[in-house]
Amino acid sequence: MRSTVKAGEAMNKLHLKFELDQTCYIEPKLLKKRNGKLLVDIQGRLEILVNGHGFFSEPSLALLEFGIALRKWEQEKNFNYFTIEHDEREGPILAFIKREENQWSLFSIWQDYELAESLTDDVISGAVDSFLNRLDKALISNYGIKIDDFIT
Repeated sequence: MRSTVKAGEAMNKLHLKFELDQTCYIEPKLLKKRNGKLLVDIQGRLEILVNGHGFFSEPSLALLEFGIALRKWEQEKNFNYFTIEHDEREGPILAFIKREENQWSLFSIWQDYELAESLTDDVISGAVDSFLNRLDKALISNYGIKIDDFIT
């Protein structure tokens, strides 16, 4: 998807970068049964970059749980990711908040800085789609599972 940029506007880029933690032992019987415990057992590093700058970095995030939340997200609504491993009273681990038509803000309780500029629908959906495709490939390659196995 391409988005048009008017003269004088900067095109914001969003990248959700991850690395599965290969040191975590995952029980084969949990994989075979697609056990819900895998949602928190499959961990890894997640970094969020905006225009190449680190906005967010978490060395141990429940990547399968995060992927499921993103896959279920109805992209015309706000996205607030809370993990079952963290007290949600502190705020969302990650949020895409719709400001106005085609304008979103990015927020995390663990963000490294406040992002002043907005992100467009195309920028967010492109980054999310790319992340989900790469995560699915990594899950299939490492564990023989995919995100949709856990969506009912």
